[in-house]
Amino acid sequence: MTIFTILLISKGLQLWSYGSDVDGNGIGVYFLRLEINDRVLEVYIPAYAIGFLIAGMCTLLMSITSLTRLLFKSISRTPV
Repeated sequence: MTIFTILLISKGLQLWSYGSDVDGNGIGVYFLRLEINDRVLEVYIPAYAIGFLIAGMCTLLMSITSLTRLLFKSISRTPV
């Protein structure tokens, strides 16, 4: 989950950094060698960036939640 979180957040930051450096019909958005969209216009690039950042934050929260559940479960099983 941590690797997936890092990949999503880095893709979001990469898209956010494009700014107005787009030529012609737009850019293609790929994630893990899968094509998301082949023509994203300059206007919609920040929306894709925010989407990747939100997905990264969701996976981060899921991993933190599962880790804390695992820790609390192991703490509660210790003998007194």
